Amino acid sequence: MPDPSVADHRTRVRQALTPLPGPVEVPLAGARGRVLAADVVAAVAVPPFDHAAMDGFAVRAADIGSVPVELPVTGVVAAGDPVPALQAGTAIRIMTGAELPPGADLVVPFEWTAGSDPVRVLETAAAGRHVRRRGEDVDAGEVAVPAGTTLGPAHVGLLASVGHRTVPVRPRPRLGVLSTGAELVNGDVPDSNSATIAAAAAGLGAEVTCFGPVGDDPAAFRARLRDAAAASDLVVTTGGISAGDHDVVKAVLRDEPGFWFGKVAQRPGRPQGFGVLDVDGRAVPVLTLPGTPVAAYGAFLLYGRDALAVLAGDPAGAPVRRVRLGAPVHAGDRTVLLPGVYDDNGHVVPLPGHAGHSQRLLARAEVLLVVPPLGRTLEAEAIEVLDL
Repeated sequence: MPDPSVADHRTRVRQALTPLPGPVEVPLAGARGRVLAADVVAAVAVPPFDHAAMDGFAVRAADIGSVPVELPVTGVVAAGDPVPALQAGTAIRIMTGAELPPGADLVVPFEWTAGSDPVRVLETAAAGRHVRRRGEDVDAGEVAVPAGTTLGPAHVGLLASVGHRTVPVRPRPRLGVLSTGAELVNGDVPDSNSATIAAAAAGLGAEVTCFGPVGDDPAAFRARLRDAAAASDLVVTTGGISAGDHDVVKAVLRDEPGFWFGKVAQRPGRPQGFGVLDVDGRAVPVLTLPGTPVAAYGAFLLYGRDALAVLAGDPAGAPVRRVRLGAPVHAGDRTVLLPGVYDDNGHVVPLPGHAGHSQRLLARAEVLLVVPPLGRTLEAEAIEVLDL
């Protein structure tokens, strides 16, 4: 039987997961980078009232139909001041942001006038000139920011301006990262997998805790895995899933109901595994990845990114981004992950060198090219890329 494809394994992972319950309400100060769980409707209009867009004089258009014309000045209004009504045939000196006096329908900028009282208006204009109308930007009751938006500083400012102090956002999945291998525990090899995956997951909005490294003793691994699962919504393990004598992850989990271990038609990272662990009545998905650093990182971007997206509220998983190739790439019978960069045209090209194990090569890359198993040379086609 042929190895399952990358698409098959992605589907396996997605279909076993459901979005976390939510939403959660967070203050605006902590909302940057969060994803809105529902449309946010403006509680107040922006602007909240008609106001002057420039410093000048509030007048009636009917009073400056022919210019020049002199109008007595009956008051001064700055932002926040009480607003007197404008009488026909008069003007009120007004500052930018001040509420437009009742009776006025335009603002004549200072540059169009001479004198101060009476003011001599030198240019005419139609009603509405230099006035920002109530609700011109966002009206009360209008959707200010739609559900699914990843909030940036400008969104946060807009939400504050329409009268909100808190917003409903999707919960952040809790990710537990558990690396395995005696060589990591005794310090012979640094635990780069935990560092890489934790950094990638944090960039995807997860709350990350590292529970490793743990050695090759099954009892010790089982206990550490249970600790990780009890505190997480998703656990990612690295190492211990191939066919060696010390593959502790596979040894502990292969007999658990619903766990799958096998080979996926990809390079690097052919050995993969996935299942759902019952921890005190709570179903916790466990994604088991290879131990080779480049394979572990690539597999996390392929499958862990999808899993976090589903848990955060996107049942379809993470969006797929495609970019046109800038150089020919040979596609074989397996999906191949190649470190790549953008060329001067914004297309992607693979970096020269062996990609299967070189973390240095991966660190030079901007994206991973996901070369599909089409069995031919790809020229200028658009292929999936994974941001690094």
